Amino acid sequence: MSRSFVQAAAWGLVSVVLVACGSSPEKSAASSVPEAPSKYTQAYVSAISVTLVDAAPDSKRLEDKQVFEKKLPGVIQAALKENGLQVLSEHPGQREGAVVVQAKLSYDPGNQALRWVGGIVGAGKATVDITLEATDASSGKVVASKQESDTKRGGMFGGNFYEDAAETLGDTTEELVEDLAAIKR
Repeated sequence: MSRSFVQAAAWGLVSVVLVACGSSPEKSAASSVPEAPSKYTQAYVSAISVTLVDAAPDSKRLEDKQVFEKKLPGVIQAALKENGLQVLSEHPGQREGAVVVQAKLSYDPGNQALRWVGGIVGAGKATVDITLEATDASSGKVVASKQESDTKRGGMFGGNFYEDAAETLGDTTEELVEDLAAIKR
């Protein structure tokens, strides 16, 4: 009888300790198996190719393109950082665990005034096509890629194409990082 009393007290004490620590035997067994880390922890954003699809762009379109081009590396870098990758300021060479991200965008900003007036029927539509590739720095092989196309047909006062295109680029970069995270060491 005293032995069963001691066992019951021991089990009661173990239960109190487990509750106080916020764990259970099932949780501690599951948490003792760490998830395999991703192979890639660092990224470098290389030059971005931007093509304006317009047969005869005016000076305002060309100026907008320059502003847009300057903004894009920051959009990609922010999405990489927000999703757990360390962004490198210099090309990593053949460093293990690093990728080089390359981006190609072609776009037609359409006509904002026409989108505002006739956007419902597609007048003035804007389009962007994005291709992202992540190349393993040590092997030179493409390990992940994403393609995205988006069309803007309306929006309040015709919408802001450049903000929408940057957001689409950020979202596509997040999807690329998800694919990279799935590649384990």
